[in-house]
Amino acid sequence: MEHIKGAGVCTPLGFTASAVSADIKGNGKNRNDFTLLYSEVPFRASAIFTKNRFKAAPLLYCQEVMGKGKEYYGIAVNSGNANACTGEAGLEDCRTIAAALEAEIGVPYGSILLNSTGVIGVPLPVDRMVEKTGELVDELDSSQSDLFAEAIMTTDSVSKEYSVLVETDNGAYVVAGAAKGAGMIAPGMATMLAFITTDAMVNQDLLDESIKEAAEDSFNSITVDGDMSTNDSVYLFSNGMSGIIPNRDEFKAAVLRVCLELAKMIVRDGEGATKLCEVNVKGAKSPEDAEILSFALANSPLFKTMLHGEDPNWGRIMATIGASRVNCEQGEVDIYFEDLKYVEGGLLINPELESKAAEIMKQDELTITIDLNAGSDARKVYTCDLTREYIAINADYRS
Repeated sequence: MEHIKGAGVCTPLGFTASAVSADIKGNGKNRNDFTLLYSEVPFRASAIFTKNRFKAAPLLYCQEVMGKGKEYYGIAVNSGNANACTGEAGLEDCRTIAAALEAEIGVPYGSILLNSTGVIGVPLPVDRMVEKTGELVDELDSSQSDLFAEAIMTTDSVSKEYSVLVETDNGAYVVAGAAKGAGMIAPGMATMLAFITTDAMVNQDLLDESIKEAAEDSFNSITVDGDMSTNDSVYLFSNGMSGIIPNRDEFKAAVLRVCLELAKMIVRDGEGATKLCEVNVKGAKSPEDAEILSFALANSPLFKTMLHGEDPNWGRIMATIGASRVNCEQGEVDIYFEDLKYVEGGLLINPELESKAAEIMKQDELTITIDLNAGSDARKVYTCDLTREYIAINADYRS
């Protein structure tokens, strides 16, 4: 499996994209904010949506038109407006935009999916978007993965793309992806959108299994601020144009790799973030304990400000472990900063180790491991530091 540098969602055979400015936010900025990802042949699709009870209209629309065994031609995405908390009118707006694109392309009803990201509670500028559907279709090209990745950005500071080439005895296929997200990132799934494409020939069951399993260890294992959005979605599209029927385990590994790299990019680009931290909990008595503690640490404002201040304040970690109420004994807990064992049996090993721990805290990326020595279960999650810039970004979000 080989990483294809600089490649995105149009790298698999048959996928094309386009992007235009529809002035979604109505501020007159000439920024591409309406994009279409399209396949020359129909594709199978699998999707996972946010666990938020107040799902945005495009998610409800996708749930309305998606069905097992169905095939689709594309997905249109806008940034700047989430089309969330917009009632029945928001859902009707989705139907109008999808129908306009389907008529422009000449494909059946329900074969163009939709998603949105941006400000909640504001109606979409449907007329402006419908006016742009012809241009979106006319501008489709296989060289425009980057336009798609850029058009879905909101507070992201960089676009996020990752692709792999998988060689087999019968030829090669590609798994590629693009994602957006920087804030409102919490499991279930993070405010993130992710779109994974492949030209492998994959049946529906493998498609569903692959994205469900990959999302659990990637998009459901990241947090920036502990807030869950109304629009979180991850899609996996397979058009089969490579003609390669993949090995089941190898395909799942490729999907996981793309998802995990995109998920890490989201955390690295967390609003105001300067550090990526892997929180590795092991030796837990149960999977539930491992998950509870890993996210308790990753979401803790004190832990996240500790990261930003580059202060190896192990006492904050111990306090959070105790507060999480997971099954463990204080005298059994070990803490590692990277490979440096800093705490053993719940006690600082040696105050002289603090300078080494402080040097580790200066790294842009680091791993902190907590071994509870209470069992055999483990969980890894990825988080970032909490900074003054995060507050500034969100205080001014709607402007």
